[in-house]
Amino acid sequence: MVGSKEGFEFVDNATLADIAIYCKAFTLEKLFALNVEAFLHICLENPLDLAGKIDYSFSLQHQSLDLLLVKFLNELIFIKDTQGLVFKPVNVAIKYGLEGSMCTAQLIGDYIINYGINVDPKAATLHKTRCEKANLIWESFVIIDV
Repeated sequence: MVGSKEGFEFVDNATLADIAIYCKAFTLEKLFALNVEAFLHICLENPLDLAGKIDYSFSLQHQSLDLLLVKFLNELIFIKDTQGLVFKPVNVAIKYGLEGSMCTAQLIGDYIINYGINVDPKAATLHKTRCEKANLIWESFVIIDV
């Protein structure tokens, strides 16, 4: 990821045994979508092979954007662990209100057992997590426990 280009990267040396994800995007919605893509790259050996067989959506709310991102990623892990599904993003919408921020995700994916599994993430952690806007660019950093 160079300059002001949107994307994600895995950060080496940020943690000993876990995986650190850094994303940047022009919108908060794109930032959350990039985190879904990064999560998929953690889970599958060939994430580009994921077929869009199953539509799925969910909504989450939290006062803090940092914690909303952690809650969002942990929801993806919960769905993977309980239903065996992994996804790529279709649409992510974020609305601000008196109760905090609400994130609604529309995803498409398939059962993880149909693909080569790379790593089995256990949780998105609070350690060093951030989700903020700096100089017109949204940035996030999160560590995934594997």
